[in-house]
Amino acid sequence: MPIRTAAQYLDGLRDDRHIQIDGERITDVTADRRFRLAAETMAGLLAMQHDTKLAPQLTYTSPSSGDAVGMTHLQPKSKDDLVARNDAIKIWMDETCGMLGRSPDYKNVMWSAYAAAANIFDRDSFKGADNVRNYHEYVRENDLVMTHVLVNPQVDRSKPAHLQESDITAHITKETDAGIVINGARMVATLCALADEIVVMPAAVRWQGTETIDTTDYSFGFAIPTATPGLKFVCRPSFADMHSSQVLDYPFSARYDESDGLAIFEDVFVPWEKVFIHRDPEFDGEVTAAGQIYPHMVMQSVVRAASKAEFMMALTFALARTTKIDQHNPVQLLLAETMGIAEFCRTCRIAAEAEAFETEHGIYSPGTRSLQVWQSMFWKMYVRQCEIITTLGAGGLVAAPSMAELAGEMKDSVETYFQSVNADAKSRTMLLRLAYDAALSGFSGRQKLYEQYYLGDPNRTQSMWYRSYNVDDHIERIWTMLDDLEKRYG
Repeated sequence: MPIRTAAQYLDGLRDDRHIQIDGERITDVTADRRFRLAAETMAGLLAMQHDTKLAPQLTYTSPSSGDAVGMTHLQPKSKDDLVARNDAIKIWMDETCGMLGRSPDYKNVMWSAYAAAANIFDRDSFKGADNVRNYHEYVRENDLVMTHVLVNPQVDRSKPAHLQESDITAHITKETDAGIVINGARMVATLCALADEIVVMPAAVRWQGTETIDTTDYSFGFAIPTATPGLKFVCRPSFADMHSSQVLDYPFSARYDESDGLAIFEDVFVPWEKVFIHRDPEFDGEVTAAGQIYPHMVMQSVVRAASKAEFMMALTFALARTTKIDQHNPVQLLLAETMGIAEFCRTCRIAAEAEAFETEHGIYSPGTRSLQVWQSMFWKMYVRQCEIITTLGAGGLVAAPSMAELAGEMKDSVETYFQSVNADAKSRTMLLRLAYDAALSGFSGRQKLYEQYYLGDPNRTQSMWYRSYNVDDHIERIWTMLDDLEKRYG
């Protein structure tokens, strides 16, 4: 089946998936007030692949079926392929202002990289290479949307999962000739309510105490439909479920809340053909690095961040212009700062593409130096962009009325007192509501937390970057310079 239409995607969500939120099970996410508009947003992205003007950038010809398939499934064979894939990501990200961290392209680029490196999954304990390749073709040819869970529940963070006296962590409880049975939980299943498939990969970087403790029950990798019997998702409260029914009051919360949930496995059966890793703790800590997944995953994030930073920059410009504070030098400095953040993201993308190289797996990978710089810095820069918006909006953000006031009994007063020098009351109210949702709302708070942690603990990742950096040569440069100065002038 080639690329899906919006209607086909939405119809696919009307299955028997178990989505729990606010104490109730949702029978149809496409009709529920907390998921409906986000589902329509995701459907809109898939529909863009059918636009005759965008299709050449968003699709390519499948090597197996000859059908048009999503460009973000492409396994780049050159730098040009990598750039083309990033251009497709940018189109989707511009459409959603970079606010969708789990749009389909995120998992698509990751699994494309895994499939290119499929040979690493052929291990002595289990031969998973063909399953990995077949799954890549399956999601590509059916235009499926994936989510994933990679982290164990936070029960006792003082020790690893296999050393805890608890069955909470997802683990293998049974095996048959047909497959394995999983019980326990994993987190965080972002997009669980709107995804067709869930990918479950190793949660541990390294297993401690493996000399005396059998950890193989916790070692697995697989993918199954989100509607698989026994698989249940408990979602956090939705940001879309606001007091206002008007989208313009919360334009991001209403349309872009991807939902986050805990995935619970209760006797979930996984057929062998969907298993990628089986009882191989040593491989758990190696699979991501050996598959060279990181550069592709972060590359998608850099492109998304470029769209996000550009949007936030545009929002600061619009806020400043409505009340003419952009004429003041201190404000111009803040606006220039947002420009610098947007250009930083764009430059990181360009550098990563320029330093792309062919890997041992036969595909091109973006250069990692600028990706590491971006990962280290952007989450703090994004918080700063939110701070600049709140600084410029000031009391206007606090006092911004609901859009309903423009049609209420005080309509005339609102139109008079909420206007500004460069915007009428309606335009300014819409802008302030947008700025509030982008920088101050619960949705905004989740965005900040997401940017900080979705690639792992930034403290740990930056520490790892330092430990892998060529520090000694730089230190040697300092001592060489001092030795030279001493010889010449000491």
